[in-house]
Amino acid sequence: MDGTEVSDPDLATRIPMLVQIENNPTARPPSGLNRADLVIEAPVEGDTTRFGAVFMCSETVDAAVGPVRSARYYNIDFWQQMRAVTFHFGGAGKVLARFNRLEMPYANGLTGGWGFFFRAGPWAAPHNVYLDVDAARDALEDGALAQLGAAAGEVRAPFVFEADPELPAGRAVGAVGLQTASFWRFGWEWDGDAGAWLRTDAGAPNTDRLSGERLSARTIVVQIVEQDVLVGENDPGGFPRRFQHLVGSGDGVIYVDGQAHDVRWERSGAEDVTRWTYADTQEPVILPPGRVWWEIVPLGTGLSEN
Repeated sequence: MDGTEVSDPDLATRIPMLVQIENNPTARPPSGLNRADLVIEAPVEGDTTRFGAVFMCSETVDAAVGPVRSARYYNIDFWQQMRAVTFHFGGAGKVLARFNRLEMPYANGLTGGWGFFFRAGPWAAPHNVYLDVDAARDALEDGALAQLGAAAGEVRAPFVFEADPELPAGRAVGAVGLQTASFWRFGWEWDGDAGAWLRTDAGAPNTDRLSGERLSARTIVVQIVEQDVLVGENDPGGFPRRFQHLVGSGDGVIYVDGQAHDVRWERSGAEDVTRWTYADTQEPVILPPGRVWWEIVPLGTGLSEN
């Protein structure tokens, strides 16, 4: 899922686990994002964002990750594209009904009664649910959730990787800023010594609670999509939910090794994997190994480069 060579070939075909982790300022720092192969970030109500941490290629994660929160419509797209099983805690009735109608496999800790979901940490509910990834993995592969694993389908990678790809010339970028709402901004700073992008939220460094280290990624993929505001489908606070259109085509930017590359994305149907090409040459995008942070943002999102 991140292009890194694995010691056991079986790890490259195991079921991806996508864990819904919140990005509420009252529950920072999150735990476990730096142990994920891939992190997907997308807006929820108010165009605030939530993380989907994908765990697959490490033999063990050896950690509880979280705080775990509720699922959204876009989890369907990640199952359809990469066959990921979503682990979450709750979800709106219409969202779960659509999961069931499409026969999407998922593990809802709010109703499942499994021990690998548990409450811990310094925050009050609903910001205190965590997932023992390794215990959940055992249940998915040969335990109480084996039926979900069987229903997920054959794993597919959302990006193409090579050990040492020949990247085209891009524009030099030292920092990237994204703003999905007047009050919600986040971004990345390039650290050449570390060879990684380092995360910021509201201008402040973001860390992983497990290690205290900055949240980081080798590659940032920004996908700009159409988004509907679902008036009448409100969260408990009364704010309308969002629906991202991940089937179709559009623009994007990929940030890797301190450079920016304009790209196009295309996904013809729900069962297809998104195809990424460079905007100027139409050549396919091939990424270097390492954690990818996939930013899904609506049209109109502020995007700045320094």
